[in-house]
Amino acid sequence: MKIKLTLSPLAIAIGGTLTAVAVVPSVLASEDVETNEIIEVVGHQYEGYAERMPQSGTKTDVEWLDVPQSVSVVTKTEMQDRGAARLVDALDGVAGVNNTLGEGSRDQFVIRGFDALNDIYRDGMRDDGVLQSYRSLANIERVEVVKGAAGALYGRGSAGGIINLVTKRANGDNFTNVNGSIGSNNQFISQLDSSAALNDKVNGRINLEYRQADSYVDHIDSNDFFIAPTIRILPADGHTLDFDLEYAHQELVPYRGVPSKNGKPIDVSESAFFGGTNDFQQSDSLRLGVNYEWRLNDEWAWTNRVSHNRIELEQKGTRQGTVVGNTVSQTVNNFGYDPRTTTTLQSELVWETGSNQMMIGADYNQINIDLTYAKNTLPSQNIGNPTIGPTPNPGFKPFRDNTTTTAGIYIQDVYTLGDFSIIGNVRYDSMDLEQKKVGGVKENLDDNKVSYRAGLVYRINYDVSVYTSLARSWQLPYSGIYINPKLAEFFHTDLKEVGAKAYLLDNALMLNAALFQIDQEQPQTNTEGDVTNKIEARHQGIELEMRGQITQQWDISVGYSYLDAKDKKTDKKPNDVSDHLFSLWSTYQLNENWRLGGGAKYVGDRYAGDDEAVALGDYTTVDLMAAYTTGRHKIQANAYNVFNEKYILGATNGKSGLNQIGYGAPVEFMLNYGYQF
Repeated sequence: MKIKLTLSPLAIAIGGTLTAVAVVPSVLASEDVETNEIIEVVGHQYEGYAERMPQSGTKTDVEWLDVPQSVSVVTKTEMQDRGAARLVDALDGVAGVNNTLGEGSRDQFVIRGFDALNDIYRDGMRDDGVLQSYRSLANIERVEVVKGAAGALYGRGSAGGIINLVTKRANGDNFTNVNGSIGSNNQFISQLDSSAALNDKVNGRINLEYRQADSYVDHIDSNDFFIAPTIRILPADGHTLDFDLEYAHQELVPYRGVPSKNGKPIDVSESAFFGGTNDFQQSDSLRLGVNYEWRLNDEWAWTNRVSHNRIELEQKGTRQGTVVGNTVSQTVNNFGYDPRTTTTLQSELVWETGSNQMMIGADYNQINIDLTYAKNTLPSQNIGNPTIGPTPNPGFKPFRDNTTTTAGIYIQDVYTLGDFSIIGNVRYDSMDLEQKKVGGVKENLDDNKVSYRAGLVYRINYDVSVYTSLARSWQLPYSGIYINPKLAEFFHTDLKEVGAKAYLLDNALMLNAALFQIDQEQPQTNTEGDVTNKIEARHQGIELEMRGQITQQWDISVGYSYLDAKDKKTDKKPNDVSDHLFSLWSTYQLNENWRLGGGAKYVGDRYAGDDEAVALGDYTTVDLMAAYTTGRHKIQANAYNVFNEKYILGATNGKSGLNQIGYGAPVEFMLNYGYQF
């Protein structure tokens, strides 16, 4: 009975979303040609939900059917239809991926049950510069997600997978798009995307965004500014040079959620706030990037990239600690980056013949963190009637310096033999961590590791393939930003995956089914570095995903994943990981003017903490949209959580997460106007 009641909103959403298909079948057939002509001439174009050549699974031009791993792509069109403004909005429809609270101040995702905070990339390079913030989508063309261990390509990390943000480029098109949005909780967004061919050798593009909003939570607000100019230079045939700059300024109040009691989050309004009215987070992030591609001839291509990120950040956050009776302890924890910098160099040479493609690469990554930190203990709060006001600010004191340096060399070979493709990856990494606390001695942790992937793909026919793969990735304890003498050994993750992929309906629809098992081993050591214990986890499950077009007017993305994630010793789920995830999003081009759509998301039962101490429950949310386009004008309305479901978004990880549990947003609305010059 519980499952039946839980899924009933899903049934309502699916029925409501797809009703338009049954209403006008005869109109669709008669307007196919007319719709094609209109899509070519109006300013606002829809490019569909299918992307058949994502590069994140191999870093090269290997067709999606021939990649022996699950790869999902959220296209620009789907993000626009969803009304997505931040990365957290864009990934709602990806099978096996769920967002969590992220300490109420940043993007944080779980992929196949593993935390992916430090597994976000931008154009194939580690994106550490804004990991403590909410990423803008203003200059993002699409988002690609590789599921499972990907260390053989990307280096350290990627236990459950990686998220790669593909940015917009100055490709020579001439246009200017302006957008303005207003919505619930005094939300306002303005955007500019302008592109031009400056001459036959130089193209330019700039993306701007300003965003401000209050929140459904009392005393929470945010203010963002983002600018991203890029220049493409074509100095000679076969040579492409891209210069990128991104600057982001973000101000927000972190939302640390509510405490729990008797194994459940306390039942209060979603607007309840337990922090200090003077809490804040302020950050300034600057990223510089250069990408140089040289196509020597039809067989050889050489790509070199360099990027540098610098972020200065301060956060004053009031946090809940332990509940005793009807009170919860509180502290003020201040931390900051003064600054945090990341420098990455990467070089990849690809040689492609008729039946073989080989890539040889090398990269270097260094993260330097000057961390400031201070903490105050506060009197306990009554969980039923907290006293809200300003809390003492302990300031920002120098605390520790950390440097994480990794250098890797890697090779990938894709060999095609008839209907079979064999893919092999091997990567060697040298990893070195240094840490010095104020008044302490320098600490070191270093090792050399080998990651790999071996995959076999069989093309059943031109449109269908089956695959199998084995892969290993290495993870640094605390993602390499902190050294703990009792975690002196690196973790490793092993992936086993089998799956099937298919193009349906004349390649318009992409279907992926995967069965996987991921085993992770986390050695625990004593202060001398000897292994004293091992935490072993197994995450196994199935993913089903469909993206693309059912008809020329009907776009759809559907994803379902079942995940059995447990600690092998305790048999308990990890923090904030659900067993079932389901998402549906669909839009229909009713005629040349109207586009209607909607969808639903279901998240199964979860727990806060790693010992299943607090049940977070399951939830279903339903969203709707409608867009009207005429010539260069477009008006779009989005409604989120239209049934006003009260649910838990997620919990902060670790022991403190038991009392830092965030409610999700109630029903919200957004109205957008866009014009293309």
